[in-house]
Amino acid sequence: MKLKRILAWIIDWNISGIPALLYTLIFRKVVEAQGINAIGVLLFVFFVLSFPVIFVFRDVIFKGQSIAKRIFKLRVIDIGTNELPSNQKLIIRNLFFFLYPVEFILLLVSDKSLGDMTTNTTIV
Repeated sequence: MKLKRILAWIIDWNISGIPALLYTLIFRKVVEAQGINAIGVLLFVFFVLSFPVIFVFRDVIFKGQSIAKRIFKLRVIDIGTNELPSNQKLIIRNLFFFLYPVEFILLLVSDKSLGDMTTNTTIV
């Protein structure tokens, strides 16, 4: 289970990084072709905002399962109820994803992430 969770974490980071990669490629081409203009600024805003939105709302959108959790048949549950946590808990839990070095170290040494500890959730 621990290995599945670590692999899911790594995959989620890579999947969520796709918008950042697309932004870099598209924005660079726009700037090279036309200089910074309205289209370039809109692309910049879209991709810069989409990156954190994907991270924060991924478990809300997929009802406790990010894409990687779905692949490994894992899901987030509330420890108190053994049910899907509230959207608020899922969002708060995922905010800690941005502290990825700490999160990764915690996953290596325990079965709980900082987000899980804060929101009283776990992965099953």
